[in-house]
Amino acid sequence: MNTCKATLRVLAAHKLYIIIYLVLIGIMMLAISGSALFGDRNAAADVYEPGRATVAVIDRDSDRGGVASSLRAYLAADDDVVDLADEPQALQQAVASNWVDLIVIIPDGYADKLLDSATSSGADGSSGKVPAVETVTSYTSGAGSMASMAIGGFLSLTRTELIGTNVTGTTDAADPTGTTDQTGMTGTVTRPELDDLTTATTRVRALARDRNANHAIAVDHTDAEAAADADAASAGERTAAGFGSTIKSALYPLFLAMTVCTALVSGVFNAGETRRRLFASPQRSSTMGMQRMATLCGFALVVVAVYLLAAVALMLAAGLDPMSLAPAGVAMTILSACVYALMTVACGFLLGEAGVGDTMANGFANVFGLLLLFTSGLSLPVDMLPESMLAVGRMLPGWWYCTAIDDALGIGTASSGGVDAAGWATGTGIVALFAVAFVALGLAVGRIRRSRPAPVSAAVTQLAEA
Repeated sequence: MNTCKATLRVLAAHKLYIIIYLVLIGIMMLAISGSALFGDRNAAADVYEPGRATVAVIDRDSDRGGVASSLRAYLAADDDVVDLADEPQALQQAVASNWVDLIVIIPDGYADKLLDSATSSGADGSSGKVPAVETVTSYTSGAGSMASMAIGGFLSLTRTELIGTNVTGTTDAADPTGTTDQTGMTGTVTRPELDDLTTATTRVRALARDRNANHAIAVDHTDAEAAADADAASAGERTAAGFGSTIKSALYPLFLAMTVCTALVSGVFNAGETRRRLFASPQRSSTMGMQRMATLCGFALVVVAVYLLAAVALMLAAGLDPMSLAPAGVAMTILSACVYALMTVACGFLLGEAGVGDTMANGFANVFGLLLLFTSGLSLPVDMLPESMLAVGRMLPGWWYCTAIDDALGIGTASSGGVDAAGWATGTGIVALFAVAFVALGLAVGRIRRSRPAPVSAAVTQLAEA
């Protein structure tokens, strides 16, 4: 009991490492995992809803033919139409500050040009073309460009409506006396009047608002039962993937904290004066060493339990149901996490028995921890890793820890697409073998160091006069 208390006192004396490595870095890894969970929560809707642009329509043609008012109503269905004064300073400020995504300027006399374009020969010689309006598009938003395309569609539909309502008779397309328009219509088109333009813009505006004629892009659930099963399966996969990624995120902070803390505790107990006092005590040194390691292992398992609670809390916050996870998969995942935690303690035990100091222990934990992080498939998808990193990863415990969790939950690298008990046992067993190897090496190094004890005090060189 005294050994356990002493171990906890040493940990408390080095609480800065616990705060930095376990708390702060742990929160960072949980935040990254949580952002992925909340990103997956926003599933695609059944109806596509594009972004709305902010559009200002400047009318310099006194709304002749209802072009300006109908254009505003046409754009209001998918965009936000705002009022903007037709003043140079106001227009410049709106463009410079990106207050609007698109400014449309209907020039003076535009209605007459649009009426002329419906005839076989326009007044300005631009036969078969819709007269252009002036537009200023924001360079920071693609929504303004999409709204500009919608304006072209409105004007084109208006011109087509004018042609359709004012064509008289049909002739053979090969007849040189007939008129062939780019719409494919043949016949003679009389020049429409301003009232015809008003009627055409009103009709186009009405068609734009008619949802029966303009259906939204939607998913057709022809089989409701199959769709429900597919949604349930997708939710189950997202839940398993979220739980697995959160547990795997403990790889880096757990290795940092437990390796450094174990090395520091072992270093304190293996110090020369402390070690001699322990040897002089009636209790066997091996028993005290086992108690010390049992305390550290218990602390590591408590950290795993905290991560499990954090994973459940994140899943609940993201709208996922932890109860939908397979109990067997959860049990295997917890066991893999516990084995990995014990492996980190064993690695710290090796460093402590080797007499590694604080600086070297921190350096090793950070370098080796980053190597585990980037070769385990946690920070980058496995299919994005080069073959050299995959080869290195398969020789380290972090890779097998992550693959064991994937096989336990049937996610990620799981080959069968479901729970793979054999693959999980293989990955977890290899992590356990790493722990055994670290302990064996630590015992061997510690025995060698004890068989060759260092002097109590540094040698002092004395100079004597001859």
